[in-house]
Amino acid sequence: MEVKLIEIKEQERKVLENLFSYYIYDMTEYIKWSPNNEGKFSYDSSQFDVYWEREDHIPYFIYVDAELAGFALVRRYPSDLSTYDIEQFFVLRKFKGQGVGKEALAQVATVFTGKWQIRVLLENSGALYFWKSAVSRIVGDKFRVTKANDVDLLMFFIHFESNGY
Repeated sequence: MEVKLIEIKEQERKVLENLFSYYIYDMTEYIKWSPNNEGKFSYDSSQFDVYWEREDHIPYFIYVDAELAGFALVRRYPSDLSTYDIEQFFVLRKFKGQGVGKEALAQVATVFTGKWQIRVLLENSGALYFWKSAVSRIVGDKFRVTKANDVDLLMFFIHFESNGY
């Protein structure tokens, strides 16, 4: 199984927007969003504009053996530009539990070395377990988990430093 990250071109943005609906669906377990009257999870797609307007925001598709498997949205964290941040990360259920997400994170952390953080909803214990496991694959036990506010939401923050691998 080959996992590849491919930077998303602006003309491929609609594919990201389509996948994002599945991400929102997965997150409803924790955030309790509801679909609109048309049965769609609506969101403001202008949130993605920055990924083609600023160099410190990089969108990736995750592929497994040439099949679209998810996305990773990487940025410099707005309140600390010295830190890389996974703004959003999604792997289709079909590919979960196969190491796809861990390999995707490892590839991103190899490209962007330095200080990193990953934010996790307090309610999402499965994601916290996954991210701690994925980060430990890169840095061993050299990471820390804190709780802090991300804007107005208390979240777990996983902090680590990547030197490539």
